[in-house]
Amino acid sequence: MLELFIVSIQTALPLCLAVSILVASRAHAPMERQTVAKLTFASTAIGLLGAGVFTWLRLNTPHVDIPVFTAWAGIALFITMFAFLVMLWLFGDRDLHDINQGMRHRGLTITAILAICTSALYYAVPYFYSTDSIVHTGGSVFETASLLRLAGFSLGTILAVVACWGYVQCAKKVPWWVRTLVTSVVFMAMILPRMILLYQQFATRRIVPSFPGLFDIVLWIQRNEAMTQLILVFLIAFPGFIALWTQVKKPPHNPAERRLQKADTISRRQFFGLSSVLAIAFAWSLTDGKRRSEYVPELTDLEATTLEGDFVYVDRLLVSDGHLHRFGYKTGNGVEVRFLVVRKNEVAFGVGLDACEICGDSGYYEDKGKIICSKCDVMMNVQTIGFPGGCNPIPIKYEVEDTRLKFFAEELESHEKVFS
Repeated sequence: MLELFIVSIQTALPLCLAVSILVASRAHAPMERQTVAKLTFASTAIGLLGAGVFTWLRLNTPHVDIPVFTAWAGIALFITMFAFLVMLWLFGDRDLHDINQGMRHRGLTITAILAICTSALYYAVPYFYSTDSIVHTGGSVFETASLLRLAGFSLGTILAVVACWGYVQCAKKVPWWVRTLVTSVVFMAMILPRMILLYQQFATRRIVPSFPGLFDIVLWIQRNEAMTQLILVFLIAFPGFIALWTQVKKPPHNPAERRLQKADTISRRQFFGLSSVLAIAFAWSLTDGKRRSEYVPELTDLEATTLEGDFVYVDRLLVSDGHLHRFGYKTGNGVEVRFLVVRKNEVAFGVGLDACEICGDSGYYEDKGKIICSKCDVMMNVQTIGFPGGCNPIPIKYEVEDTRLKFFAEELESHEKVFS
């Protein structure tokens, strides 16, 4: 759940932030609101549909080349974003919703709508692509693990949408030059690293000339990607602080103006609080949360067994402590077949391969008394270990003797393909 939550934030935040800023930057007269809204919806839908189709083709066919798509979509994104930023600065402090819409109003709206389409196309691909991790191969969307991953992914998306909505609302309350400057910095932080990586891709194919230090720049960008994401996170909260700081309070002339000023103050404080809390949550998610989600537990060492003829023996006292124990058997072809044992009660043991039908030979580990799959993080019910189904270990036969547990070498040999 945590891993998909982090992935969702990393992929949804650039998409939502780009689209929301562009939506808030459209210029239109009050009577043109519905027309511009329809054009915006169509532009967003085209971009998302294109990204969805490409992602589906990439996941289900071998004929889609990601670098080629990234190159063309990246070029389109750069051109439309550059045109939008130029028009944004040329627009200056004019009223976005002036009744008399001039050429600069039209230019800003057109470039914003085009940039919405290219942003949705470019940034939605990694977001859609990451949904493939919600349901693992051979699993079902109705499994507990899949539902937890879906919940984490959905929560990350919702938080990203709410944060970007709060950013746009705060941006409406700040001076035009602050809004324009922050918008420019956000888009530069999002686009420039991508364009440098794209240039390096073209240089590798000798389409454009390379230059000394290009590889070092690319390496720096890749190593500091987390820092770029953190910059975006804190920029989300910045307009909320500026909106609270730049509030102009004039002496009210009547009770109505006093109520309006009070409502405006409350609104600014609420949006500042919302953006600050979400920025802190995102900062934790992209640092400590990411570290926790990428933590790979170490599997315990294989313990000793005794091979006597066609049987493999394990000391009963060794596995009677209620903890997970892992063992190995070397087949005639040199493949190590791993199996595990955990005591269920005084007379029964949970026994199976250190692998399952869904996640393969990734293995299991014990954490705080719980048996967990190291690939999908599903927690096992100890009482069901030894039974087929789900992410349970593949069952194997065993017999309990006075001081030992007996396993059959022939059966372990038959499971060689699981670990090869």
